[in-house]
Amino acid sequence: MNKIIDIEEPGQNKCTGEVYHKLIDYAFEEADYFMLVYVNYYGKGYTKTMRYFRDALKSYKVKSRSNPSWPGTYETYCAKTTYKVVFYKTDPAAKEILKEVEGISAWSCPSHPQDLAFFKGNVCWFYSTGHEEIASIVHATKKDLDFVEENGLAERNEVYYPKSNYLDDLNEKIE
Repeated sequence: MNKIIDIEEPGQNKCTGEVYHKLIDYAFEEADYFMLVYVNYYGKGYTKTMRYFRDALKSYKVKSRSNPSWPGTYETYCAKTTYKVVFYKTDPAAKEILKEVEGISAWSCPSHPQDLAFFKGNVCWFYSTGHEEIASIVHATKKDLDFVEENGLAERNEVYYPKSNYLDDLNEKIE
């Protein structure tokens, strides 16, 4: 059964600044891949900020797809809008690029790519939904719980177990 710990909830914005940087460092130690979603609303093209991140991260890209479903967001449909879900290799240079934003909820449209997620192999380990200001570690370990508690993101007694294995739908064959 999945053990989940929420590290960001609406209105809290705990995962910003130095704490966000520590989370990115930790995620790059734990995960093999990360994911961002680029949204082209009504065919108007990507924003300047989205293009910046797309281009800056290009050399770390391992896979992309257009299915409008990803961790934290299921079957998104907005008229005349396309979604590019892109997976990247965790590389130290890519980590520094992710640190250019202020916090986990900054990964939100309409300006930025949205919904940063991390994967251990093909298993989703962390996901966020920027515009909802939520983020969670899935399959949390003792090490994960120690990290979130030490950095004021959550208390270990806030762990919960979902009644179904719906979170397994977050997994992705990346390579």
